[in-house]
Amino acid sequence: MTQEISLFSNFGLATPSSVTFSESLNALVGAGFTSFAGNTYFNTLRLSDGILIKEDIGEGYMYTFLNGLHIYDLRTKTLLCERWFNCHYYSRDTAKQDAVNMLTDLLFDAASKDNVILNRAEVLEKVREVVKRAFFGDQMQEIQKTLKQLAA
Repeated sequence: MTQEISLFSNFGLATPSSVTFSESLNALVGAGFTSFAGNTYFNTLRLSDGILIKEDIGEGYMYTFLNGLHIYDLRTKTLLCERWFNCHYYSRDTAKQDAVNMLTDLLFDAASKDNVILNRAEVLEKVREVVKRAFFGDQMQEIQKTLKQLAA
């Protein structure tokens, strides 16, 4: 797990004692904390095809919320896009759809600036595939694949 930690520490997302793999979430989970109100806050980290998706999650008494979503480019180690939420109920499916929307918007904004015309259906299909692997694919395999690609 030390290679994985060094990968994430490049983004300021992890220290050796702060990340564990959760099979139930199928994600790396950062060390969380509990507020005085009894709410628990933590991050998940997911990989797919050269991107890292970080979810900021809060668990309250009755509900779990997605507080933020951040998408990074692993090659350039830069933040591609982020979005903050207020009272946004969490489910893996809704977080996946939010990530799809964010990446699709990013691609169309970039294309527009460069006067490039994209096929919306094709872009959505590709983005959905990448994000689906991050949320529902085997994350341990994605981590190993990413480490090999970055080492090459």
